[in-house]
Amino acid sequence: MAPSRARRLGLHAFAVLALLAGGALHAQPSVRFASGALRLDGALTEPAWATADSIADFTQRDPAEGAPVSERTVVRFVGTPDGLWIGVWAYDREPGGIRRAQLRRDADFTTDDSFTLMLSPTADRRTGFLFGVNPNGALYDAEILTFEGEAREWDGIWDARARVTPDGWQAEMLIPWQTLRYRAAGEPGADAWDVNLRRFIRRKNETALWRAWRRSEGIRFLERAGTLRGFASAPTALPGGLPRRAVAELRPYVAATERLADRRYATDGSVNTIGGASLRGDAGLDAKLAPSPTLTLDLTANADFAQAEVDRQVVNLTRFPLFFPEQRPFFTEGAGIFEFGRRQETQLFYSRRIGLGPGGLPVPLYAGARLTGRVGGQQVGVLATRTGGDAPATDVVTRVKRDVLGRGYVGAMATLRDPSGRSGQAQGRGLAGGVDFNLPYIVRGQNLVFLGNVAADGGAAAGDPTFARFVIDYPNDHADIVARFDRVGAGFVPALGFVQQAGVMRYSGNTAITPRPQALGPLAAPLRALGVRRLLFNALGWNYVRALGGSDQRGLSNARFTVTPLGAELESGDEFELSVVRTYDVPGEAFELFPGADVPAGRYRWDRVELDVTTSGARPLVADVTASVGDFYAGRSWEVEGALRARFQPHVLASVEYGRTGIRLPADTGDVGAVPLRFAAQFARARVDVAASPRLNTTLFAQWDNESERVALNARVRWTSSPGSDAYLVWNSAWPSDLPGGLSGVPWRRPTGGALVAKYVRYLRL
Repeated sequence: MAPSRARRLGLHAFAVLALLAGGALHAQPSVRFASGALRLDGALTEPAWATADSIADFTQRDPAEGAPVSERTVVRFVGTPDGLWIGVWAYDREPGGIRRAQLRRDADFTTDDSFTLMLSPTADRRTGFLFGVNPNGALYDAEILTFEGEAREWDGIWDARARVTPDGWQAEMLIPWQTLRYRAAGEPGADAWDVNLRRFIRRKNETALWRAWRRSEGIRFLERAGTLRGFASAPTALPGGLPRRAVAELRPYVAATERLADRRYATDGSVNTIGGASLRGDAGLDAKLAPSPTLTLDLTANADFAQAEVDRQVVNLTRFPLFFPEQRPFFTEGAGIFEFGRRQETQLFYSRRIGLGPGGLPVPLYAGARLTGRVGGQQVGVLATRTGGDAPATDVVTRVKRDVLGRGYVGAMATLRDPSGRSGQAQGRGLAGGVDFNLPYIVRGQNLVFLGNVAADGGAAAGDPTFARFVIDYPNDHADIVARFDRVGAGFVPALGFVQQAGVMRYSGNTAITPRPQALGPLAAPLRALGVRRLLFNALGWNYVRALGGSDQRGLSNARFTVTPLGAELESGDEFELSVVRTYDVPGEAFELFPGADVPAGRYRWDRVELDVTTSGARPLVADVTASVGDFYAGRSWEVEGALRARFQPHVLASVEYGRTGIRLPADTGDVGAVPLRFAAQFARARVDVAASPRLNTTLFAQWDNESERVALNARVRWTSSPGSDAYLVWNSAWPSDLPGGLSGVPWRRPTGGALVAKYVRYLRL
């Protein structure tokens, strides 16, 4: 027998024995309940931890699928009246190699060692939440949308502490019962929750899980999650079983805002000051109610989002609108239930249509209500808001998903906008609705998913008001192949939706082939010697958009075809891809590409070469660079975008980004003596995160681009006094950059406007 084969057999035999041993110890692990209080300090020294069931049979997903985790990992669960406690012992024979840069909540944990818990108290294989912690005790959480995606914007009320020890690192997590939705005692399934556990060892680029460890699965693959029992059999420590959820959780806030005078600068540098500085106080309330054990009703009055992340300034070198993600907490929590369509292309509901006016400027959100959860075999969601400003409106969204198959659903959704003027008289209602389905299958151990949407816009004034979409997806480790078909009628413009392009038929997809070295026979040895974990090929990526009949121009609208003949992910975590791209665009009328640069109507085709390089997050300095060169419309262009992220652990993170696209377009043939047009589109961003602890951090974020000619600064200090209770100090300001002297002539002492906001949110439980 060849030595390499013997080693593989020995490794797999050891994995099987480890799994059998772990299963013999706790084939059905249970949560243990304790009457005494635990201290959240990361020490894990209380007697309750010593008697709790241990979960230690972790299996690698990468780099050696099916092998035992390389560093011993033990997890235990304890229940108390306060909530569910999780103890993590992440042993490491080289504690000096533990990576722990992040301190800010919801930071990018790919730079660090980390532990992630998946909880699905209803065990419905469709809904679940992720709770993560790193060796610094920084928190990360998310709502699971599908086994391929998650909503990082979700923030639950919970806490954790962690510490590095001579034997590795350990963490202690506390998730209050009130944060979770679970079945009442006596209901079928109340005793067992679906659970999964994941450990990431950054320096080894190693991922290991308790269950669903195959590369075609993962922690979001709820169908293969493990089971934690004992929730319906709480002893005298919790008389009557798990506590009923609180009648109400309240988060009142008070805020004070000082605004600077608005200044309007002319191109010669002269300024016109409008109004003066002002000081304003605000107060409002967010509330969370529990109509039933599996339903949550969220209410907001006089909502304030001063602490939300600001949008990134982007230079748009296309003729289509840009999609900006939601940042406001009221709309991000529970957002998964309201997904319908495809982000950045066509969505029946786009929450930024509520409470944001033209240009993303906020309008008053007087009141809002959101009901989410489960009723029997259905997931349900209802959202209703009332906004003010110059165009007040009442907006309502309803959603239902009926469970089918093991993890699938068939669903329906409706949206309504009822606008009214200041007189209160309606000015036309916007009603839209549709049905959809998601049917995932496992065929010979591989994932195969069928998705579809059909919708109609009842408020369409003219044109075909319908939208249809069908998707076949094969998302697996060795290949990720997807084919999509979309038809968007010219009259499908839902008042609460997002439509990048109406009146089109879109055919899109991707054929990513990602073989591992061991599947390539004689190439395996040299590829391993080069440190290759897997190759990254794209046989063809396509996005072909055809205008429908009845539009201004019938036939091809735009298209993009991508082939990636060379790419690799290395064991170190570094990645690179070299691609060839062909693009078509057929604008029916001239459009402004960039201030002072128009593209005439016509038919254009161009080819480009692109290179993407990303270095491993394990390094103190991380680089992400994209470069491309080739034709562009009737001219030529080159593009470079780069980002550098440095960490000075454990308290300071800094990043800079810069992008420049140099463009040369031909001269206007109708203008005698005209010369070719040359210009460059640029943007720059800089960010510094300074964290004294996971509960006290400061963020400075500055950005600029030469399309808006605007320099913007966002500074934010956040102090979490206790889970759910936060104090914020936020400063926003902006300056023009198109004055004489360019960036060197920016009037730093006289911004165009600015606001200083002090805000305090208090968490109360009734």
